Amino acid sequence: MMEGSLVKLQWIEFENIISGLKIERVNFNQDVTLLVGLSGVGKTQILNAVEYSLSLAVDKDMILHPYRVGMGLLVGDDHYEWYYEINYASEDELIIDEERKFEFSYEKLVRNGEIILERNKERVSILGYDKVPQPKRDESLILQYSEDEKFEEFISGIRKLYSVEIELAVRGGIRSESFSRLKSKVDDMIKNDRKVEFKAFSHLPVAMKLYVAKRYFHKLYIEIFEAVKELFIEIEDIDVVEDSIREMYLVSIKVYGKKLLQHDISNGMLKTIYYIVELFTMSEDSLVLIDEFENGLGVNCIDVLSELMLSQRNDLQFIITSHHPKIINAIYEGKWRIIDRDRCIVKNSGSQAYGIGNSQHDAYFNLINRWEFEGKI
Repeated sequence: MMEGSLVKLQWIEFENIISGLKIERVNFNQDVTLLVGLSGVGKTQILNAVEYSLSLAVDKDMILHPYRVGMGLLVGDDHYEWYYEINYASEDELIIDEERKFEFSYEKLVRNGEIILERNKERVSILGYDKVPQPKRDESLILQYSEDEKFEEFISGIRKLYSVEIELAVRGGIRSESFSRLKSKVDDMIKNDRKVEFKAFSHLPVAMKLYVAKRYFHKLYIEIFEAVKELFIEIEDIDVVEDSIREMYLVSIKVYGKKLLQHDISNGMLKTIYYIVELFTMSEDSLVLIDEFENGLGVNCIDVLSELMLSQRNDLQFIITSHHPKIINAIYEGKWRIIDRDRCIVKNSGSQAYGIGNSQHDAYFNLINRWEFEGKI
C-alpha cells in the first residue's frame, strides 16, 4: 500500500451468537459518523463490535467470543469485505482452558468482488495456493497470512486504521521506570535521525506525546498549547513532570504562576487537554471511537472540541456517540445514524427517514419530538 493511500471503515454488521443481539448493517461516513439514540439501544455495542473486529485482525492475544461479523473497508482504491464467524470449538478438540473454547468456524475475505481467502470446517482456500496447511483454529487467517504479499495492502490498511479509543481514564500517569525507557528510545531515535517526523511517536501514551512535542517539536507543541489556551486562558504552560513521591510522570499546568499536577486539575480540564493532544498527534488515518463525547466536559469545551474535531484533522475518521444537544446540533444531520432497537435487533436509519430537515438549529429538537410522538420518551 502506497503511503498516503486512503483507508476507511465503510460498514459493519454484527451478531452475538449466544445472546442473540444482532446489529443490522451500519454504514459509516469517511469523516464523522454520529450515532444518536436513546440510552440502551445499542450505540456502545456498535463501537465495541468495530474495536473488537479490528483488534482481532492484528492481535494474536485476543480472546475469542461467539460472534458473527461482516465489515467493509476501503484501502486505497480497493474495496474489501471481511466476514467471520466464531463459534464453539469442535467436539474432537480437548478444551482445557475455558477462554479457548471457541474457534473460527467460518471466514472469508473479498477484494473488489473476488474471494481471496475462505475457510469453513471442511476446507480452506487461499488465492494463489494449490494446497493450504491446516490453519490455527483460534486465529484469523488474515493474521496467519499477514506476511504474505497478497494480503500486504489489506493488513497495512487494518494496522493503519487500528481503532483509537481516546483515553478517558485521565488520572493515571506513567511510571518513572517506564517513562525513562520510553524517553531513552525517543532520544536515540532523534539523535540518529534529525529529520524524524512526529508520526513516529504517535502511538505513545498521551503524556509521553506531550513531553516529546514540547522538547523536540516546538511548532506542534505551540499548536496544542494555543488550542488549550483558547479554552482555558488562565493556563500559562503545559508540561509533563515527575512526581517523585508517586514515582510517576504526570501532566502538569501552570496557572497564575503556580504549578499543578494532574491530580490537582479538574477532571473536565484534564480530559479536554487529553482530547486536544490526541487530536493533534494521532496517527494518520486513525479511526477514532468516542463513546458519549460530552462526559465530563463543560459547555465551552464541548463547543471548541466539536469544532476542532470537525476541522483540525481531515484524515481522521470519527465514530461518536452522544446525547448532548450541542454536539448533535454541531454535526450536520446527514452525518447521523439514528439507532433504534426492537428486542434483540439493533436498527439504524438516516435523519431523512426520521423526517428531520436541513435546519441545523432545529435538528435535535425535531429528533426529540419524533421520539415523543412515538412514545419512546
